[in-house]
Amino acid sequence: MAKRGRPKGSLNKKTLEKIVQEKEQEVALEKADAVLTKQASPPSAVDDAADVMSKYEKPLGKTQKKVLDGPDTKVRTVKDLPRNPSIVEILGLVEETKGKQSKIDILKQFTSRNDVKYALKAAFDDRVQFTLPEGLPEGTQIGDPDTPEGAMDIAPERFIRVFKRMQYWVKGGLANSTSKVAKQEEIFLNTLRSLEKSEAEFLLAIKDKTMPFKSITKEICEDAGFDLTPKSVSYTHLTLPTISSV
Repeated sequence: MAKRGRPKGSLNKKTLEKIVQEKEQEVALEKADAVLTKQASPPSAVDDAADVMSKYEKPLGKTQKKVLDGPDTKVRTVKDLPRNPSIVEILGLVEETKGKQSKIDILKQFTSRNDVKYALKAAFDDRVQFTLPEGLPEGTQIGDPDTPEGAMDIAPERFIRVFKRMQYWVKGGLANSTSKVAKQEEIFLNTLRSLEKSEAEFLLAIKDKTMPFKSITKEICEDAGFDLTPKSVSYTHLTLPTISSV
């Protein structure tokens, strides 16, 4: 019987392994060459333009940064207020605080502050009736122009010191027994010009019997312990007691 052998033209095992190995080396060399070519290639016009523009990019503004960073989730408390906060800072904190009871809890901590008590009376108590005309004369500027916004401490006057002047502007106070309405209005306008702007705007608002902090209601203030509602129907024709009795 004839001996069987390898078909003519076929490759043995060692030859096949050598061919495979050479192919793998060839592929590896091609990959390495591609990497080197990419690293050595000059930057494109687009890359050059991007590099140039990056040198002229302006830093993000506060508003842009705030948008990118997302909303501030920190919840402020009374401890975050200044040592001697203004009426605007106190009510501003109440305004931004979520929940009726949380608002009440903040207000309860200021029931002994006379400026807070009288400001809330001016805004909500029907017994308080101002003698001044509504609004302001045309062209009147309010707020001290040299005081930066929010810098109550460096303004010529602060609401916490001038609130007692309201007794000159309400029925039942000194307005009934002293100067004419024109003089009372002059004192009022001079006061507005001497306060930091947000305090001046607040004083103007409560003079017109409005509360600029919309979430602060008469009900919330009364729940916190402020006396804002007449106890008898006879109060409908009475005026506000003087400051000393508030």
